[in-house]
Amino acid sequence: MTTDFTDPRQVAGAIQYTNVNPDLTRAGLLKHLETCVEYGFDAAMIAPYWVRLAKEALSGTGVRVASTLNFPMANDTLAMRLAALQALAADGVDEFDFPPHPGLLLGGDEELYAKDIAAIVEAAHGEGIKVKAMLEFGFLETDELKAKATRIAYEAGVDWVKQSSGWGRGGLAATEHDVRILAEHIEAPCRVKVSGKVNTLEKMRSLFAAGAELVGTSSGPAIVDGLEGDPDAY
Repeated sequence: MTTDFTDPRQVAGAIQYTNVNPDLTRAGLLKHLETCVEYGFDAAMIAPYWVRLAKEALSGTGVRVASTLNFPMANDTLAMRLAALQALAADGVDEFDFPPHPGLLLGGDEELYAKDIAAIVEAAHGEGIKVKAMLEFGFLETDELKAKATRIAYEAGVDWVKQSSGWGRGGLAATEHDVRILAEHIEAPCRVKVSGKVNTLEKMRSLFAAGAELVGTSSGPAIVDGLEGDPDAY
């Protein structure tokens, strides 16, 4: 899918407007959702706590509800994540981003890493939920490891691969280089999402030219309005 960067509505339609801060209030959440509708963002990316309310508030607007699983530390057991996934499904989430456990890949447990991702994908797809794997390239020091993580996630059936959550030790700013690694190691229908310091229209454009098709950012309105978002935000 090609985004026309001269059309603000198409730009907004390729943005998941994000606020997963733990100090977000109910009033702040509702304001966030209003902004999503006003701009026509692809989705409101919010913390699991707010999914049910968001689903109700966004009903009929065309804005989807996206959330997170096992975020940001990737340390929950598979059983814990599957239970959380069922709770997200019950609340009506449309899709979620999750970090596979980087320690498994770094430790050479590639088979377990792959099975872990595949179990999440199978459960989510059984509920009609799309899955985006945040591969946390900040933990992966070589392009070879980044490529391996991407390929494993793709083969496990994820709908989207993503270089990072943009948070914590494993988080890092999105780069054209990392986007190309993602794009070169997947095939359709799997696609590339990016997050991490995407705060201007020009940066979003450059990342999409490298192969991205979706961005998660807290700078959504600034990007669409041709301004610069907070350089310190995700």
